[in-house]
Amino acid sequence: MAKKHKTLWELEEHSLGKHLVFKSYLNAWLPILSKWHGRLLIIDGFAGPGEYCNGHVGSPIIALDAALSHRHQAVRDQEIVFYFVESDKKRLEHLKALVAEKYPALPKNFMVRYADSSFDNAVSELLDYVEEQNKRLAPCFAMIDPFGVSDTPMSIIHRILQNPRAEVYISVMYEFINRFLKSNEFAPHLDGLFGGNEWTQVQSISDRSQRKDLLYNLYKQKLKKTKATNAVHFELFKGNRHVYSIFFATQSWKGADKMKAAIWNVAPSGDFVFRGSANGELDVAEPDFTPLIDAISKEFAGRWVTPAQIARFVGSDRTNYHSSQIKKNALKPLEQEGRLIVHPDDADKRSRRFSYRNDIRFKIPA
Repeated sequence: MAKKHKTLWELEEHSLGKHLVFKSYLNAWLPILSKWHGRLLIIDGFAGPGEYCNGHVGSPIIALDAALSHRHQAVRDQEIVFYFVESDKKRLEHLKALVAEKYPALPKNFMVRYADSSFDNAVSELLDYVEEQNKRLAPCFAMIDPFGVSDTPMSIIHRILQNPRAEVYISVMYEFINRFLKSNEFAPHLDGLFGGNEWTQVQSISDRSQRKDLLYNLYKQKLKKTKATNAVHFELFKGNRHVYSIFFATQSWKGADKMKAAIWNVAPSGDFVFRGSANGELDVAEPDFTPLIDAISKEFAGRWVTPAQIARFVGSDRTNYHSSQIKKNALKPLEQEGRLIVHPDDADKRSRRFSYRNDIRFKIPA
């Protein structure tokens, strides 16, 4: 790409959407993790120069600003290591100068480290930090946003996810993968990306949509071969053109829930829209909550459950929705239609109809 030869370039609209999701998630993630009172590690695997020539800031600055200006004091008091990896020397020097200019006196509990290397070549020092996190059981968040696929082997992502509190936020460019899908020269890079050669099974599939779905399902399966229990996947489209996909892997259903909420919070961005595909394609810009109602009904029909139990299901990677959408968009319509029965012993817990405390039991008839 042309921008690979530039120190600064313009931030494209679809990348802005990706950055807005990153910022929204960090704002929700940091106060939750600050309760551990240990070290947090934030890794930006493709840091870039820190800013764009049209005035937007890059992901390293977004991460630093999110921590420094967070309204929760516990976040600002936390020990946080920011690890910025960038292989282009001019961009890295620009990033260092920008950080020094914007933050001349960072708090003592904030440490910024730089790696003058590609993401995969920085693996030794990078994973030393990650493995230190494993011993201390402290959280780690890795943003992996490459230009292509050659520097992001699944083996490195697996090692990061050995930390039970590690999370990875990965951009995957399907158009780039598809372009070289039948190239023998490019095959080793795809072997690394998918952690094996199972991807070759799709080479004979002519249907473009089916081919993409199979590759993405394989990628999610590979992410979950680690300790990750949830792998969220959303795609960004401009009109009918697929631009890129976001994958997010975590061991926490709450992490998956917060990431989905962040995506819903920023979509649509201009004429770009996010679509989820956990249980059928969903256009986040024009949401249909029927699949949410159907998924809840299918999962819990015929037994007494609480909103708290449903939240764990909806917040996980088994749906495209997040837990804050349950009461208004699923429980209330179900009750309006007479398909939700409140437990007789819990009726007095309700201040009014269509209110749902987390400990109220109800049943959806089978």
